[in-house]
Amino acid sequence: MDIGVIAKRYAKALLLFAQEEKAEDTVYKEVLQVIKSYDKLPQLAQVLGNPLLPSEQKELVICQAASTKVSSVFQKFATLLVAHRRESFLLFIAYSFVKLYREMKHISVGKLITAVPADKRISTRLEKMIEDRSQNSIEVIMETKVDPNILGGFIFQLDDMRLDASVSTQFEQIKKQFIEKNKRII
Repeated sequence: MDIGVIAKRYAKALLLFAQEEKAEDTVYKEVLQVIKSYDKLPQLAQVLGNPLLPSEQKELVICQAASTKVSSVFQKFATLLVAHRRESFLLFIAYSFVKLYREMKHISVGKLITAVPADKRISTRLEKMIEDRSQNSIEVIMETKVDPNILGGFIFQLDDMRLDASVSTQFEQIKKQFIEKNKRII
């Protein structure tokens, strides 16, 4: 049993059903909330994997992880998951759904990592630059993260592209060059 294949199939089915019901944006927000719920409550996976918990309770837990009031599409999806005993795959399905949704809507996620908190204007300007330079109209969602270990500069990631202009990486490159040069001397 391949978790990735199962997750992708359920995610694709959920996306198609949400599109038919014209509720894909609502379901997207609910699925993002499920992912956040898993981050906040790691024991959620244990609860859903508990064989002693009745099916109705599992459906309720899934729906509460998504929102206080879920859409009918998500409610039916939760029922389907529990009926087919796939509730333990919920997080994988959620990530697959988000990926499919973003591909469909041409949404890219950028990540800006800095040593100190970056000004909101910088990330907004970066988003605008990327959107302006893209050939096919894409929307960019910018995430910012503070990592003091990079010492200074920044690391920018967009899809599969990575630009590392951090001080720690530059120090590492200088160290490698120094070691290489000293090996030749000896």
